[in-house]
Amino acid sequence: MTHVALPELPASRTWIDGSPEPSAVAEAGALHDPNTGRRLAAARASSLEQVERAVGAAHAAHEAGIWRELGAEGRAPVLERFADELDALAEDIARLDAVNSGVPISVTRLFGGSNGDTVRDVVARSRALGDSRRLEADHGDVRLHREPWGATALIMPWNAPSAMAVKKVAYALAAGATTVLKPSPASPWSTELVVEAAHRAGVPAGAVNLVYGGGDVGAVLVADPHIRAISMTGSTPTGRAIAAAAAPNLTRLRLELGSNNPAIVRADADVEATAAALVSGAMKLSGQWCEAPRRVIVHDALIDDLVDALVRELGRLRIGSSLDEETTLGPVAFEARQAELESQLAALEAAGAHAIRVGDERPEGWFFTPTVAVAEHVDLDVEIFGPLLTVQPADDDAEALRLANAGHVGLAGYVFGRDEDAARVLGRDIRAGEIKVNGTSVLDMAPGSAQSFFGASGIGGHGDADVLDFFSGVRVVGVDRPGLPL
Repeated sequence: MTHVALPELPASRTWIDGSPEPSAVAEAGALHDPNTGRRLAAARASSLEQVERAVGAAHAAHEAGIWRELGAEGRAPVLERFADELDALAEDIARLDAVNSGVPISVTRLFGGSNGDTVRDVVARSRALGDSRRLEADHGDVRLHREPWGATALIMPWNAPSAMAVKKVAYALAAGATTVLKPSPASPWSTELVVEAAHRAGVPAGAVNLVYGGGDVGAVLVADPHIRAISMTGSTPTGRAIAAAAAPNLTRLRLELGSNNPAIVRADADVEATAAALVSGAMKLSGQWCEAPRRVIVHDALIDDLVDALVRELGRLRIGSSLDEETTLGPVAFEARQAELESQLAALEAAGAHAIRVGDERPEGWFFTPTVAVAEHVDLDVEIFGPLLTVQPADDDAEALRLANAGHVGLAGYVFGRDEDAARVLGRDIRAGEIKVNGTSVLDMAPGSAQSFFGASGIGGHGDADVLDFFSGVRVVGVDRPGLPL
């Protein structure tokens, strides 16, 4: 394996009311290089007292109204400076994310390089929407006002650390909300840079706070009654725990969770093109993409040819260090992720699956050999999250649809077939928020795209308008209509 120099690792500092301070818990586990398994640093965590102070600072800043009362136009220049700061950090962020997640640097550079534009897009959308609008009313002035709910918890995943931190905080700040960010304990470093950039850009003290830690920190954060909205991306079990903790406070929730996304391959599919698209989708982010195809459901007549084509496509991947420019598939992010994938594969094999591993076993690091598991039946309650793709047969479209809608689904789905109209009609009945025909790209299919999280895949949805709407409510203020009978 090619060994590439590691980036400089920033301190994981807790930020409260505009100022950084050491995170109080000095030994909260360890952070490793997923390419080698070597220990890099102790994981620091915020104390529960620091979490309470961070929430208090966000709540006080909301009550003071300094950020909220600037309005969309007043907030825009600060956010534009934030975007410029992120542009300057693009390479540093890319290298840190590659180490924290195992995602190849060729991909983390795309994320790091687009963070500034993400903020600019949010600013443009916020300006166009405005803070209020006059409603049509003949009798007098009636207006609809947008108001942030209050202090907001932003909880990030480990697979795309900076991209999720930037998107969540940009939308929250554009809506006028104050925030407390909590990155995954597995991927803390780039969030430190994002928060520091926000403060250099002039975001007021208290508007962006940052805490570190695992489930104990998260539990205190989401249960605090001063937190009025929670945006979280992560696993379904964690999402359920957050919903339960937030329920007594009736906290507003947006939870993007997991899904074993189905991909139906119809009898008329182009086998080679389908295999290329499936491998591209399943292996993105080292297989750690929440909308990746996980379960391939293929017409009986094509299964042997498709499996052969999938193996050929997997064989074209260049497996290596996430910091190597030539790598197309890196390691998974941490040891427990690797262990869970091995356990899931063992369970599939015990149930009769035939596993085809493509590539050499690696003696160091958190690598999982890309694998196709072929079985008559696939029954996994927990999301597959890594370079493991299952394939199962179906007699016809009706059986394929039944299988696609079974189990832990709801986020995304895919249909492959030469007859695109027929594929689209079939996709209309997959119970998921986004169904793509003959492709597995990460980006939206159209500028106005939006998707809800169906079933156990979450609460809320995607779409720029949806995300901006989440962070604020609406209030109508005006002169009452005279002479109403009731």
